[in-house]
Amino acid sequence: MKNKLNKNKILANFLFILFLWTNLSWAQQITEQPYIKIVTEHLPPFQIATSSEQVSGFATDVITAAMAETAYSFSIKIYPWSRSYHMALNNENTCIYSIAKTVEREHLFTWVNTIAERNASFIGLASHEFNINSIEDAKQYTTAVIRDDVTHQLLLSRGFKEGVNLYVVNNTHSLLKLMVQRRGIDLILIDAFTVKHRAQLNNLDPALFKKVFQLHKKPLDYYLACNVKTSPVIIEQIHRAINHVKNSGEINQIINKWQYPNIKVKNALSP
Repeated sequence: MKNKLNKNKILANFLFILFLWTNLSWAQQITEQPYIKIVTEHLPPFQIATSSEQVSGFATDVITAAMAETAYSFSIKIYPWSRSYHMALNNENTCIYSIAKTVEREHLFTWVNTIAERNASFIGLASHEFNINSIEDAKQYTTAVIRDDVTHQLLLSRGFKEGVNLYVVNNTHSLLKLMVQRRGIDLILIDAFTVKHRAQLNNLDPALFKKVFQLHKKPLDYYLACNVKTSPVIIEQIHRAINHVKNSGEINQIINKWQYPNIKVKNALSP
């Protein structure tokens, strides 16, 4: 009888330990959800550095609304574009927005979902005359671009040379001021839609600038993209979350909030 009681006690202790271990394992799975680092640049009105720790803007609202649909903790930080680009390129569970999907970049990231449309135009001072009808015409002028931005990579691929007709800076804060304050910078290559917002944040009159030549007839799709080592499960869940923001109509509320009706976001076709 005593042996039977001892066996029952041992079995009860074993089951209790198994119960604790199972619940601890389950709790660890809950608390050990991957932390997603999201990085970007200061690019009004899509993403705006409101303080050292806070980021606002149209695209930021889309990303924030989508991440709230997932179980993941996350942060959004603004750095110079080149730093953000290389952080997402080299670090697992790190994502970047708003980034153009190009043939050259396609294999470098996992492309989660579209969040905006943008186009690139040569912008010059309104007081200057330009004769530009093609990208080849632009080579007679010096153009400033952001390091590692799609515009930088594009002009390099089209034969522009740094120190000859290409001037590279590390952040968007400098671009408009360069044309106003620095002789020898004739053009910048940016989305013309952002000029007004960039100028205002730099205490410059938007009327100082004009669009000289638009590169593409159709705008480029801008994405949230993640490091290629990021789990497919994470990618799929964020993809679905962005789709939900689009399909539920929440995207329209964000557009109305920012009063930017000419920002377009592709409809979500996949689940």
